[in-house]
Amino acid sequence: MVSFLHTLVPALVLLQLTLALRVIENCKPGYVALTYDDGPNIYTSALVDLLKQENVKATFFVNGDNFLQLEDSTEAQNAVKKAHRAQHQIASHTWSHQDLTSIIGTRQFDYEIKKLESVLQSIIHVKPAFIRPPYGATNDKVNKRLGSMGYDIALWSTDTKDYETHDLSTEMDNIRSSFSRKNKNKGYVILSHDVFEQTTVELTKAMIKYIKEQGFKFATVAECVGKSPYQN
Repeated sequence: MVSFLHTLVPALVLLQLTLALRVIENCKPGYVALTYDDGPNIYTSALVDLLKQENVKATFFVNGDNFLQLEDSTEAQNAVKKAHRAQHQIASHTWSHQDLTSIIGTRQFDYEIKKLESVLQSIIHVKPAFIRPPYGATNDKVNKRLGSMGYDIALWSTDTKDYETHDLSTEMDNIRSSFSRKNKNKGYVILSHDVFEQTTVELTKAMIKYIKEQGFKFATVAECVGKSPYQN
């Protein structure tokens, strides 16, 4: 029995790590996940209100020290609390938006993950189970380390490129070129940023309208893959 357990336990640990190494780029067929990076910012609270009006749940990949300082800013904390209360998914985008491939194997890497975990625990009492590496920059070493920390990695299928032009026509062209009604046998994850006012108002309204017109439904990233958004 002892010998069996010695064999079984490492195998179970390996299985858990393997399951946590999922890299997500698409949602389940017929669904679209709206995702917002780099917040919270001064526009996040109003975005939550808009999403409520539209009856849409989104995923917020938050930073701790980027546009607002989550540890010190009441506005940032209230925005995260508001989004969480509204049942949007809160996920990690690291503490200070560093390229994880450049700091893997250092103390700073673990700090980027654990510092945000700690602050989110103090604000909304949850530990995210999903992370989006800044810039989408990752590699096998980063994936394995994040997996060992209990994370699934969420990238995207559709980039609005709202950080380039803030032009609605261009942004919507980027979405339309990614999917339409004829692609309902697939699912999509849209990248945008709640640090831009144009994104949180004009673009979000247009995205929701288009997605509904094309016959898709909405999901959080966790719902896309049928997992809990938070670690135990």
